[in-house]
Amino acid sequence: MRINVNSPVAAEASPLFDHVYATLLAGAIGDAMGGAVEGMDYREIAARWGRVETFLPFQRDPSYHGAFSMAPGTYTDDTRLRMLLCRAIIETGDLPTRGELARTIVNAYHNASHDLERGFLEEYALKAIHGGEKLIFGGEPTNGAIMMNAPIGLVCAGDPREAFQAAYELAFLTDGYAKYSAAVMAAAYAAALRRGATAGSVIDTALETLATQRDRVEGPHWRAWPRRYMPNERALETAVAAARRHRNVFTLPDELYDVLQRGPLFSEASQTLAVALAMFAAAEGDVRLTILGCVNYGRDNDSYATVGGGLAGALGGFGAIPSEWIPPIIAANPSPDLKEVALGVSGVILNRHARCREAVKTVEALL
Repeated sequence: MRINVNSPVAAEASPLFDHVYATLLAGAIGDAMGGAVEGMDYREIAARWGRVETFLPFQRDPSYHGAFSMAPGTYTDDTRLRMLLCRAIIETGDLPTRGELARTIVNAYHNASHDLERGFLEEYALKAIHGGEKLIFGGEPTNGAIMMNAPIGLVCAGDPREAFQAAYELAFLTDGYAKYSAAVMAAAYAAALRRGATAGSVIDTALETLATQRDRVEGPHWRAWPRRYMPNERALETAVAAARRHRNVFTLPDELYDVLQRGPLFSEASQTLAVALAMFAAAEGDVRLTILGCVNYGRDNDSYATVGGGLAGALGGFGAIPSEWIPPIIAANPSPDLKEVALGVSGVILNRHARCREAVKTVEALL
């Protein structure tokens, strides 16, 4: 059976669509809510607003890697990158290769509709073209790949190992240990779409995948280069242990600010991985609490909330998203239409699994 990826009826009829759409929506909600207070200390947020629970207007002018509008509900580069990956998946009809994703990024750059969009895409387009010869953002382990790659986990639904490998290969938008950050997060998204998944099982899968898959990527000699791996291990294990003690997203920052070793880079990938999964764990996968925990944590909170909120959406589905948060996101970001994107990605996933089932049938007699 092959499903027409251009048929919204076929895709929307699948329960899978509910979770794909929720992933994109919840991620965009977290991005827009966090973006308006990005860069602040959690105590500053508390002093000014008590607790941010809705969309605020942006105080900063539109910028390449911020919001393109100051209107409440506008998302930032986190969701824009995620939409680029979705576009590559839909255009390819499968997980894109590195070259196919690069082509999508470069085409988007050359067809940008305004200077802000072109400026946002330029660094990624140059990296896509020049590869290792271009150190994006000076070679820092930024969170560009981890905030983008939820769709990889969705396409690899139920298979965290495949998601890890695919995400590592496609993490050319960053450098160093940030590739592992992105790969582990993709594995968590894949685990969230397993039947019977819980927040606990998703976190356990992320920790297990981080420990086991490094050997497949690096080979048996990875210990000779521990800096490529250890920042993620230290940050994630520390943050999750704290989250499981607190089980309260609003008290968690008191401890995490002290115990998470934060480098000079603002958008550090290991911090994004640790904070997003810690808030998801403390919230026990609840969409509202995960997003609010990430947003009110401060620092690079739009990225934390994009990653953590999307994961909670993948686990809980559309019905888990607070209904009052959905219209402002749709109104502030009419293009691309998140529902249409979700339908396209869902169709690709359904086709992919149909092909897998057909392949199994052809060898069943030999098993």
